[in-house]
Formats: sequence, C-alpha cells, structure tokens
Amino acid sequence: MDLSTTIHLLGETLGDVLRARESVALFEAEERIRGLAKSRRSGAPTAPRDLAAEVAALSTDAARATASAFAVYFDLVNLAEEGQRIRVLRERERARHPEPLDESLRETIAQLKARGVTAKQMAALVAALRIELVLTAHPTEAKRRTVLSKLQRIAESLRRLHDPDLLPREHERETAELRSEVTALWLTERARTIRPAVTDEVRTGLFFVDTVFWEALPRIADELEAALREHYPEVAAPSTPVTLASWIGGDRDGNPSVVAAVTAETLRLHRGLAVERHRRSLQDLARRLSLSGRRCPPPAALTAWLEGRRPLPARVAYLEARYANEPYRLALALIAADLETASQEDVTTRLLDDSPYQAHVTVDELRTVLDLIAQAIPPILARDRLRTVRAQVETFGLHAARLDVREEAGRLTAALGEMLETLAIAEGFAGKNARERTALVLRLLTAGAPKPSELAAAAVGEASAETWRLFRVLGRARAVYGAEALGPFVISMTRSAVDVLAVLLLARWAGCASGLRIVPLFETLEDLDAAPRILTELFALRVYREHIAGCGGEQMVMIGYSDSNKDGGYVAANWALYRAQETIARVCDEHGIALTLFHGRGGTVARGGGPAARAIRAQPPGTLRGRFRLTEQGETIASRYADPALAHRHLEQIVSAVILASAETADRPIPAAWRGAMDAMAAAAHEAYHTLVERTPGFLEYWRAATPVEEIGRLRLGSRPAARRPGALTRQDVRAIPWVFSWMQSRFNLPGWYGLGTALARSPLDCLRDMHAHWPFFRAVLDNAEMSLLKADMGIAALYSDLVPDRALAARVFGIIEAEYTRTRDAILRVTGHTDLMDGDPVIRRSVHLRNPYVDPLNYLQVEMLRRLRALPDPDGPEAERHREVIALTINGIAAGLRNTG
Repeated sequence: MDLSTTIHLLGETLGDVLRARESVALFEAEERIRGLAKSRRSGAPTAPRDLAAEVAALSTDAARATASAFAVYFDLVNLAEEGQRIRVLRERERARHPEPLDESLRETIAQLKARGVTAKQMAALVAALRIELVLTAHPTEAKRRTVLSKLQRIAESLRRLHDPDLLPREHERETAELRSEVTALWLTERARTIRPAVTDEVRTGLFFVDTVFWEALPRIADELEAALREHYPEVAAPSTPVTLASWIGGDRDGNPSVVAAVTAETLRLHRGLAVERHRRSLQDLARRLSLSGRRCPPPAALTAWLEGRRPLPARVAYLEARYANEPYRLALALIAADLETASQEDVTTRLLDDSPYQAHVTVDELRTVLDLIAQAIPPILARDRLRTVRAQVETFGLHAARLDVREEAGRLTAALGEMLETLAIAEGFAGKNARERTALVLRLLTAGAPKPSELAAAAVGEASAETWRLFRVLGRARAVYGAEALGPFVISMTRSAVDVLAVLLLARWAGCASGLRIVPLFETLEDLDAAPRILTELFALRVYREHIAGCGGEQMVMIGYSDSNKDGGYVAANWALYRAQETIARVCDEHGIALTLFHGRGGTVARGGGPAARAIRAQPPGTLRGRFRLTEQGETIASRYADPALAHRHLEQIVSAVILASAETADRPIPAAWRGAMDAMAAAAHEAYHTLVERTPGFLEYWRAATPVEEIGRLRLGSRPAARRPGALTRQDVRAIPWVFSWMQSRFNLPGWYGLGTALARSPLDCLRDMHAHWPFFRAVLDNAEMSLLKADMGIAALYSDLVPDRALAARVFGIIEAEYTRTRDAILRVTGHTDLMDGDPVIRRSVHLRNPYVDPLNYLQVEMLRRLRALPDPDGPEAERHREVIALTINGIAAGLRNTG
C-alpha cells in the first residue's frame, strides 16, 4: 500500500466506526463540513459562509463528536505519514547499499575522513562528544499516555498490513484488528477528566524511555562505533554519545505542584524503571549464557565475587543446584536477584528522611560483573545481547534519566534571605543590591557551614522551608543512590553572579555541592546581553573556579528560546541568541573553561523548533565542540520519538549534525556586512514587534479575545499553570509557551514570523540572497519562518479576530498583522527565489496543503465554541464545562494537524 491507499483505508475505517458507534447523521455532517472546507480552500465564494453556518448549526454534543472525529483522523494520518517515511528511508538505504544513507553516522564519519580529518583530530572530537536530550512536560502535550499506547498499536497493525507476504486470511485478520484498535481509540476519552499530576507527566516521559529510548540510544552508540571502526579503526568510540535527562518532576519554576516530596517520588519512578528493565534483561541473559564452566572457565575474579556473596539467596541457590557448573548463569541470576530486592526499596521515604541507609545495588557492581563475563566468554557471544545490556547499564544506570532541577532566581534569593535572617547572619538579604549580596555570600562560602540542626531550624518560612527540603533531597539522593541520578541545577531568570553563588552556598550546606553543575539560564534579550558579564564575574572568583574544577572544568549555560522570542520578537531573539552564544563561548575560552550550551528549544519555530539537524548546523562556528544539550518539549516528544524507527533516524541526524558542526572551526569569520545587516534587521524587527505588542492601544485585549489563551489556561493539559502569577494574563506574566500556543492555535502563528518582513526591507536584495545561500544561520531563520507562514492562515485568523467585541480595535490590529504577514511572505519569496512558500521542500508543502482542509474545520469549531462560551452568563457552570470539553478536543486536533505547534 502507498501513502494514499493507507490514508484511504484509515479514513474508511474511521468512517465505519463513526457510523457504527455514533450515527449515520453525524458521519454525514462531518463529511459535509469536510467537503465545505475543501471547497473553501479551492476558492468557492460561498464556502466560508456555508462552512460557518454548518458548524453553527451543530449542537454541543454534535460539535464534540465532530471535533473528536477530526482529531482522531489527524492521529491516524500522522501514523500513516510516519509509516511512509519509514518505508522511504528503508527503500533509500536499500538502494544506496553499500553506500551509506544521507545524514547517517557512516556518511558523516566518511565525509570527515574525505575532508582530511586526522585520526588524532577525530579522537579528540569523539572524546568530547556529550549529547543529552532533556525531556520536559509542557501544556502543549495534550495526549494521554493511554492514547499514545493505542496509537502505537495501530502503527504496529499498519506495519503488518504492509507486509507483502501476508496471506489473504492473515490480511483479513489484521484488517479486523485495525478496526478494533480504531474503535477502542474512538471510545477512549481523549481529554483528561482532571488536570494531570506531576507524577502523571513523569510516567508519560518514562513511557518513551521504556518503549523507545531504552533500545534506541545503545543502537546509536553501536553505529557510531561501527562507523569509526570502518574509517578510523584506531579511534576509540565513546560508550554513551547520547544520554537522557528530564525536567519533569524537577522543574519548579512557575509550577507550585513540584515540591520536594514530588521530586523524591520522581527519583523513585526513574530508579524503578531502570531497576526493573535491567532485572528483566539480566534474567534473559542468564538463560542465554548457559555456558559450562568446564568448557568456558570463569575468570578468578568472577569466582571470587561469587564466593564472597555466599550464602546465596534461596532462589539463586536453587538455580545453582539445578544448573551445576554454569557460573555465568549464576552470576547474572544473582545480580538480577539484587535488583529484585532493590525494586522493593522505599526510595521516596529514604530520600525524605535522614536515617542511615545504603543502596542495595550499584551501577559499579553491575558493570564489574558484566565486564568480567564479557572478557571470559567467546567474543561472538559478548557482541550479542550482553553487549546491548552492558550499553544500557552505561547509558541509563540505575536512574533511567538524570533529573534536572530548575528554580527561579528570585525564589532562591527569598529562601536564602529567610534562612540568613533566622540564623542572625544578615537581615534584608533580598533587598540588598547584587554587589552587597555577592560579598555576603562569598564570605559565607569561605566560612564553616552552620550545623544541620541549625539549618533545619532556620528553614521555617514559606520560601525557605520548601527550598531547604529540596536541597536536602538532592543531598540525600547523592549520598544514597549516587550523583548519576542528578542532572544540573538550572536557575531561571539569572540576573547576576550572586544568583549562581546562592545555589552553591545552599548546596554546600546540604552536602550536595561537589560535582553539582549550576546552570544560569539567560532568557530575555537583556539577560542574553548580560550573560558574558555575569560569567566573567563568576570566573574571576576563586571559590567558583574551584567548584568548576570539581565539575571537570566545565560550565553549562542555558539559553532560552521561548522568553527571548516573547520579549523581543522572532528576528531580534534569533540574532540575540546567536550573538550570546558567540560571546559566552569567547568568555569561557578566555578563562580556559569548557562550555556546554544548553538549548531550551520547543516544538514551534517561535520557540527554537524546526528541523533539529538544520538548527544544529546553524549554530555559531566553534561553539559546539562535541557538547550539545537540548530540551525536547511538549508534543515534539511524541512526534519525534513515538516510533522506534523514526526515533533512531532523528537521533542519528542529531548526532551527525553535532559531529559535523563540531568539526567546523571559527577561523572563517562571518563577513562584517552580514553582521551589520543582521544588526539593522534585528533592530527594525524589534521595533515593529514592540510597536505592535506594547504600543498599539488595546493590543492586550485583542490578544485575549482573538486567541484561546484564557481557555488554554483553564484546560487540563498540564500540571503547570499558564501564568507565573495566578490569574495574570498580561504578556509579561503569561508563560512563553501559552503565549506562542495561543497564536498558533488561532493560525496567526505570529511569534514565528512577525517583524521579519519589515526587517528584510532594510537590506539590499543581493546581500540577503548571498546570506541565504552561504550562511546556515540566516538560511535557518528564513526557512523556519517560511514554514510558519505556510501553516498560518489569515482567513482563519480573521475568524478569531471576529471574536473581539471592539470591532474598531479588531479591524485596526488585524490590519497591522495582515499587512506584516503579506510583507513578510513577499520578502521571503524574493530572497529565496521561490514562487510559493516552501517550494524548496515539496514534501512538507504537499503535506500542509493536504492537511489544511481537515485542520480548518477544527478552527471553525473552536471559534464557534469560544463564541458560545463567552456568551454564557455563568463561565463556570455545567454548560461552560461542556463547551470547554469541545475546545480541548479542537486544541488537541489542531496540534495534531499542524504538528509542531508547541
């Protein structure tokens, strides 16, 4: 089956389910709406009016079912497209054999070999390779874990149906299975009945660790090793080129639900997954390695280890009696038994109290036993399943994914201030200026720490008590389960060096400072500009240099894409981020410190989204050097990693891009003319953006009325509130994600392009074309904006604008936005030479055009439900809740239809 046939099959299957489980009338209404949407896209003059009338005639229940139908349809279409991508990749790889696939690790290493990269240079490059994906939970992830599981089963059913060797009876059985799964998906509530708890989000993240990453990451390491063995046999491959971390359960910034007890429970869930997966793997491996000790004698060290563990647990003693002289089976069974005991530990309680305790099993012990076995058995056996298990131990340890902690600098300052006041060390700490606070914290860092009992007694205020509990959990986790479970401590809204020093002080008092990477996060345009100064001040302090030395001489710095965009607009944010990376790297070089840039990227273009490999290659030359860390946020986790084959391809492209970008040096400076052009364009775009969002009278009221931002804040899509302060929906208070999400849902897509048209008008066309052809950064800026423009639709946006009660305000603001949209679209086409948007990527262009007639009805439904909801006398009554259920379904469906919306 080709893609068209697969989509037709899925559409027919869903149609049959609608007729059987709902009604023929509902199916026919859905078909009429779909037909009118297609007619509207074809230019039929009466279609927009007829489509709006058809939607307005639906009852709330019918609107709910119709929205569900389109949302489910997109889930199914996405599966079909993903399956087609996998088949195309397999066919391409088969056709190219024995030559490597484009953007594969084999091609990347071969390419560098052909360029003349020496073995010594390659060894240095891969030795520095540290790539980490950081899973985060955000309000744009609207799918339940239950729905994700069902979609995976449907994908598996489609794969089986594409098997050309199926017998007719097998094809009939698979078709029936597909119908059954689609029926179950239809009858499952898509929207959550309650707002998800943080631990629900943790489990969703671990779902992907368990089902995809557990096998995918070791495979990447294998393929890199194979590529190096082919072209650089003398170069040792890194054992873990890609690792995982998570913010879910550790990100406290703006989420009052993430408290110390939740973080402890998160660490338990992480450890529980790793322990159980390793236990099952070792049990399986024990059965496989039934080698006789006489035929394959064990090393003395393994025998000594086994003897040192006697008396054996009852289950292991039974195995020894039954399988006499099978030492490898026995050793693996013993470790599996240790893990079974570890799985019964009350990890959460151990982290929250201070009673003496030592973890039952450690990663070092696992490594030791597996390595002893690998050295003793025939290489062909060691290269099989044992190698994979060993790689999984190295990659995931007993923590599955390192848990980051993030907290806002102001909350940390308040907490430390409360403790200092109670300890009678200083009063009014939070009210002092940065210089005074720095001097005080430096003095405390060189003095002895207060006694634990004094610190516990000092943490009595609302801010300090919870913060101190967090640091105690971190200290306890490190002492009992090892530092591997913990990621860096990220400080949002970092404004001065003392924000970093305050974390160092609290960590020292809690006993978790050694090796703790403290990461300033620079988010706004002003913060990005200040970053080099703050880092310079930190690196000049001996106490902080000593701390960095304990972290391997490395400083991690996080840059935020979301808030910088919300603060300054698309063009100014991109240019500020680029320049900040250059200056941050320069400061680290001047002080002899290794830099890891941590990119806070989201799914949509406005939040740093777009093709990951292209974004990596667009980083400033000389800033990666093998170290790259990025967030995977919102619905992008599901879209990139739900299918193991696509996850592997995405991971391979990321690693390949990091290796290639790291091989680039900074010895070819960006031409001064290009920099000057970007300076002028960023200034012009920033002015245009601020004129709209800050200086246009009534703009805030327009945004709140013309987008579903208020409803997004009330929906049960994530555990974190939409605004930093309860009830605050100003642009400054609302979090960047709902800000972007609201504009994407209403098809303005404004944060992904606004101001670019004005900016491009400031530079000569020849210069812009030269920049687009030869500067990866500028090309990415234009290409990503082109994608945003293609997915935007001013006709649909006008429907949302009609929701604004003040019609004069609506006309004025919409006119400004529409004019800039036209200006930006035309300017991009002139620079790229394209006739239409995304001409350079016909596959994506065709996909967007095919999806639009199915996304449009969801927008019409959302507008209609918003209109009804806002007309209700009681915004919190039962009728309002029914309307919000429909709105939740449309949000889910639009996100699925547009893909990278969050």
